[in-house]
Amino acid sequence: MQGVLPTQCRDFMNKQYWQRFFKKIKKEGQQNEFFEWYGNYDSYNHLFKKYIKMEDNVFHAGCGKSLLSEQLYDNGICKNITNVDYEKISLDQMRKRSENKRPEMSFQCMSLTEEINIQSEQFDVILDKGTLDAIFPDEETPQVNTYLANMLRILKKNGKFIIISLLQEHILKTLLQLQVNIQIYECIIEKSKLYPFFIVIDKSDQKSIQFYQLQKEVQILSIKQAQEIIKKIQLQNHFVTSIHKLRQSQSFTLDIWDNNNKQTPRYKLDIYDNDDSKILLQKTCGCFIVPQGREQSFLFGTEQGHKELIKQMKMSRCVIARMNPGHKFNNMKQVQQELSEPMKQLIPKGCTNIPCPFLTDGDEIGEKNIIFEADDCIVEELNIDDIKYRRLIIKSALDLIQSEAKIINNKVDNSYLDFEAYVAIVAGLAFNKAKEVLILGGGVGLLSRFINEHFGVKVTNIELSEDIVNVAKTFFDFKNTDSETLVCCDALDYVDQTLECHQYDTIIVDINASQANQLSPPKQFLSTEFLNKLKTLLTPQGIIIINVLDSQKELTQLPWDLYYSRKCENEINEIFYLINAQKEKKQIDGKEIDVIDKGLLDSITQQLKESRVNFSKGKWDNSMNLANEIDNIKLKHPVFKTQAFQTQDALLVQDGEIINNRKEFYQEDLKKVQKKKHNRRRKN
Repeated sequence: MQGVLPTQCRDFMNKQYWQRFFKKIKKEGQQNEFFEWYGNYDSYNHLFKKYIKMEDNVFHAGCGKSLLSEQLYDNGICKNITNVDYEKISLDQMRKRSENKRPEMSFQCMSLTEEINIQSEQFDVILDKGTLDAIFPDEETPQVNTYLANMLRILKKNGKFIIISLLQEHILKTLLQLQVNIQIYECIIEKSKLYPFFIVIDKSDQKSIQFYQLQKEVQILSIKQAQEIIKKIQLQNHFVTSIHKLRQSQSFTLDIWDNNNKQTPRYKLDIYDNDDSKILLQKTCGCFIVPQGREQSFLFGTEQGHKELIKQMKMSRCVIARMNPGHKFNNMKQVQQELSEPMKQLIPKGCTNIPCPFLTDGDEIGEKNIIFEADDCIVEELNIDDIKYRRLIIKSALDLIQSEAKIINNKVDNSYLDFEAYVAIVAGLAFNKAKEVLILGGGVGLLSRFINEHFGVKVTNIELSEDIVNVAKTFFDFKNTDSETLVCCDALDYVDQTLECHQYDTIIVDINASQANQLSPPKQFLSTEFLNKLKTLLTPQGIIIINVLDSQKELTQLPWDLYYSRKCENEINEIFYLINAQKEKKQIDGKEIDVIDKGLLDSITQQLKESRVNFSKGKWDNSMNLANEIDNIKLKHPVFKTQAFQTQDALLVQDGEIINNRKEFYQEDLKKVQKKKHNRRRKN
């Protein structure tokens, strides 16, 4: 096809280009002059049968010299097909091919990017195979609005607008903004380097985005989720087409599926090409198999840990293989056999160490058993260093462990918290002497049980998932009592229903996003509106503790006047402690400045010191040093840049920074100090 495809994307809009295009194909003696964008009928016949009926009136937009209409006709899918294109020569040729064989087919020459003379709601199905991509090469193509308006106007209510497209970023954005019911299918075209999507826009009152990924069940997505998952697939497909080329610092992730399980991939492979050019020249490749139960450790569960592992492996290409939850693995031999075929596809061109070695930490894959599985979660038991752990995994976020408990004598050990984030949350109880705590996103109740048992605090847990509530009671020993309850309810609804009815000393927000790599908790739980609602639920000395997981660095600042934080070292979580402080306003040089009572900060510091002493007496697992954890809590907002002005009674805050260290405030402060000293001398 060299010399046939356009040199720049705008050529797609040029009528003369298409005339030259078809002539050149014929002249160069291609086996088939009928050019098929993004595969032929056989590539999509199962979807055509699903969405097109024999009695449908079909409009084929931008048919060109595609044989698709003929194949739909000849295979008995539909016969009443109107073929439309603006390139007359090719259209006439296609008409002659069908005028005797396919009498019910018709052909019209017109431009679809201009106003068209067709009555509204005439067609049951509109078929666009590559046309949208051709007329919408980049964002600076206003004609596309006319095209889409034309198509939606002539489509009947409840009709189907079928589009086969590569879904470039600007095209996907435009389709998702139509606010319609849209279904998107991932497709693979045999022996092709193109990876189109099959899109069905349903002209109905419903508004949703359904995504059908290969070997997976249908997913209901938001606009942002759809953009993220399709971009990920496109990057993966781009990588696959050039997978045998080594590129310095290149990295990618692939899922390996089991035909017997379409809910979760069996393996996750993280592929890294070395950033050392000398090692890259060696053209070596190796696979490290992460033992079960070690997935969340620093070396295997963090990006920095992966970099350290790559340095240790000293391979040009390193593949880090993880065995996913929900699957049974018998032994290391089985895992290596299953990974051998995928590894053959990942070996770089000219690899010098075939067969590539499999490496691991120790001799075994680790012992793991699946003890329960529901539609959205998995409960597993693992033995790590002769200690039994029980885990809850959410299927939509396999990289994250939702809850983990240590099991002793087949019971949950309530003296132990596995996650550094949970330890940091408990350290937040040092800010006040809480008597009643509310946890939004209670999970299976491990955090609640620890707080209730070791601090004598009444705890109410709110958990959205009924499956997780049942798992908590069945597999994590949770029982509702007078001092500890687990309620199945939407956190937003619970807060609205509880406003002005009840108050808590501490509110903990520990809500996970529905998909991996998304901000947790979701943005609605970090909004000014929601946090102000929580503020009404707080006692005067109350505090809000939020567990934030922000791998994409979306969160810059919380809409709150005074808060502390603790950044977890071995996890990507950051814990925020929001103080129930009343800010005041002060006019300085004609500007309104926020004022925070410095005495409040001093009292908080004193409270943390006192709590540190009490926490050192706790009877919990020796691995958790909660007293030292308090020392890691630091003032986050406002930004405190200096300790120089300890004499001033108030901290002046502007744009999130304490401004007492400015020269004019220093001089004003100094005058106050001198005046106080002068008054003392006069008294003496």
